[in-house]
Amino acid sequence: MRAKRIFAWTLALILAAVPFSLEAQSAGRTPQAGTPLTAGVTLLDNEYRVTSSGTLRLWRAYSSSGARAMLKVFRPEGSRLVLVGSSPLEQVPAGQVVSMSCAIPVSRNDLIGVYCPDATCVDRFADGQALSISGDSGTEVLAAFVGELGTPAIYAGASASFQVPSSAGDNLVVPVAARNPGVNGTMWITSLEIFNPANHEVQAALYFNRSGQDNTSPAGDALVHIPARTTVVFDDVLSELFQFEEDQGSIDIVADAMLFAHARIANLGSGEGSYGQLVPALPIEWALGDDDAPGINPNGDIFYLFELREDEDWRCNLGLANISGLNLTVELTAFSGTSIVGEKLEVELKPYSHRQINRVLEALDVPYGARRVRVNAAAQSGSGGRFLVYASRVDNLSGDAVYMPGTREPSLSTDD
Repeated sequence: MRAKRIFAWTLALILAAVPFSLEAQSAGRTPQAGTPLTAGVTLLDNEYRVTSSGTLRLWRAYSSSGARAMLKVFRPEGSRLVLVGSSPLEQVPAGQVVSMSCAIPVSRNDLIGVYCPDATCVDRFADGQALSISGDSGTEVLAAFVGELGTPAIYAGASASFQVPSSAGDNLVVPVAARNPGVNGTMWITSLEIFNPANHEVQAALYFNRSGQDNTSPAGDALVHIPARTTVVFDDVLSELFQFEEDQGSIDIVADAMLFAHARIANLGSGEGSYGQLVPALPIEWALGDDDAPGINPNGDIFYLFELREDEDWRCNLGLANISGLNLTVELTAFSGTSIVGEKLEVELKPYSHRQINRVLEALDVPYGARRVRVNAAAQSGSGGRFLVYASRVDNLSGDAVYMPGTREPSLSTDD
């Protein structure tokens, strides 16, 4: 996993939130001193977006040279950016961190930036791009940026103690979690275990993304406090944490320090004990898109799921989790050796959505009983989003299941 970033409060543009049910959050980056830009620019963080619906109530800014500044929030709508709210124009004295109040409703995937009307501005990165002032409303995303330096380091949190950094172990995805009845009287319930390896308490925001729908505003959210070097266990996470009695989807875990986590989906409907499958929480960096190694490494942007079987003994389900705020098309192709078998399948995924395809080989028109079948999963060219994929091979007689995460190159290891 990537090394953890340290945030400098005296150099960051910081946002705090008091939302309807949970603090609105957007990951931040450690800023570097920048050269003042020309007059009238809006610095926009296009990489780290708001991750929960709510209302921004407070923002803080630092300017080494002193500046007038205004907070702005943009919402992507199709190919356009629309200004949805802004704060009053405030004066930020040179060398000072200034806190200012606001009341701007935000939604997941919104973009947050700061507008400076003068030749000086808040400190920002020496990379990225700046949104031109003309991009305040109805601007096409692809045409909105000009070749200037500067992206502010921004994030929103419950308080100064709940920062949301962007290191790999701080942003995890449980690709599938379910609470629903199955065949033969089975009742499938998901437990979740989160371990905090740090010697201090860690706070984690958990978001439930319901299967088959746009989760730009998550279907459920919760804030969890995990004591130092402690494991927190939710025996029935969908009911206990999100109050859902029958549901399926994925879970995002966003924390203020590195965590480890895994889930277990088990049948608890029998009086003779339980059986189920372990589902590891994966760092978001393990997700793939269509841009990992274009034209260089043909394996670089493909997930492989191999030894899938559907016959009298086994059946296979395949699931996908879209970790991005973009619509995404994933192409599934079944192979036997070097030959394609069956028909390709295109799966449409809405932002932050989950989807599971039961009996996936049948859906791919693979001959019944075929052996040594693998499925390649790849984002359709130009999709832009990123995803994780898994398969579940189920024993038809016992109902026992084996969870198989998609394998990619480079291999998934904590040394990446």
